[in-house]
Amino acid sequence: MKQSTPIFKILAACVLSGVLLVLGIQIWQTASDPTAVARVYKAKTEETIAADGWVIRWEECFHTNGGTLIHQCGEGEKVGANQTLATAYSSMGALETVKEIEEKQLQLQQLEYALESYLDPDAAMKLDETITENLRTLRSELSRGDYSSAAENISELKGNILKRSHTYTTGPEIQAEISKVQKELSSLRSSLSGVTPIRASRPGTYSAVCDGYEEVLTLDFLKDLTPSKMASVSDGGQTGNVGKLIYGDTWYYAFTLSEADAQRLLDGGAPVLRFAKGLERDVTVKIVSVSPVEDGERAIVVSCDRYLAQITQLRRQTASLLLDSYEGLRIPANALRLNEEGRSGVYCMVGMFARFKAVDVVYQGDGYTLVRAAEDATGSRILRPGDEVIISAGELYDGKVMQ
Repeated sequence: MKQSTPIFKILAACVLSGVLLVLGIQIWQTASDPTAVARVYKAKTEETIAADGWVIRWEECFHTNGGTLIHQCGEGEKVGANQTLATAYSSMGALETVKEIEEKQLQLQQLEYALESYLDPDAAMKLDETITENLRTLRSELSRGDYSSAAENISELKGNILKRSHTYTTGPEIQAEISKVQKELSSLRSSLSGVTPIRASRPGTYSAVCDGYEEVLTLDFLKDLTPSKMASVSDGGQTGNVGKLIYGDTWYYAFTLSEADAQRLLDGGAPVLRFAKGLERDVTVKIVSVSPVEDGERAIVVSCDRYLAQITQLRRQTASLLLDSYEGLRIPANALRLNEEGRSGVYCMVGMFARFKAVDVVYQGDGYTLVRAAEDATGSRILRPGDEVIISAGELYDGKVMQ
């Protein structure tokens, strides 16, 4: 036993050395050939061109001299020829009379509804349902911070509650009250003086704001438009205190692009316009004109005949022109490889093995690629969301055992 001890020690040292050698090789392989993976997921990207330009419409401003002005139309409201846009009052007394008339008109509406409710018992129940719905809508508007809509809803809610307060009055009492309010209205109207209505000369879309560009950015401005003409735009300085009418349904967006971007836009077909703010939707526009090249730039005009009521106050706008959109499975650009047969695809971790999955490239982005599974891929060879693609692991081949 004592004689075998040195031999045993030698054998143990050899085994230990072998184990350490294997571990060292594995550590070296892992350090020199690391395996990094990335998870595949569905993604969408858009090809866009940035623009900065002007919204142009056929507009006419309205003015009045002195007095107190009350607007009669809402922003973006369609008005007819000879319709009153606003009313100017020569004195505060006249304005107070108008306010009394408006209050009496509201009171008359409430009384007429009360009479209807008296004659129709179901009307009160319907009104209760309307008030409940008003309250629900108001809560939703306040929770999302839509205070403009909430203010309108509060006004409607107040009117409905006032209507409801008259529902238990007797019929003869309501009729007598209606007659009284009608006489008061007649008296107030006959006493009213110093009133000047401002009327629409033709049908159009009303806006309460004139920004001073109405006399500068006209339809004539769009004729023979050039980049230098665009750069020379300045504020006209004249505004209308009544507001303005926008005629027709078509509006225009004029902007400049580099020669290369302008060509991309022309090659892309009908572009989609997306304003940075002011219009919460994408709109398909038509290219109206493209200027000759001037100092490496072109002036471009596009038009749209929809959503005019929503862009009445837009003027200087930054925007994106969407040329195309792409959807696919997003992978890092360096995960795309060629296999032994020269096919494009990715190697995925399947257990401890690398499995090749053929793909077709949809779009090549900055540092990433959108792909889809090759049409002839089947079963486990189809690339799917959630798969782990191998980014860096040195030389890869199908079936390789991964560390």
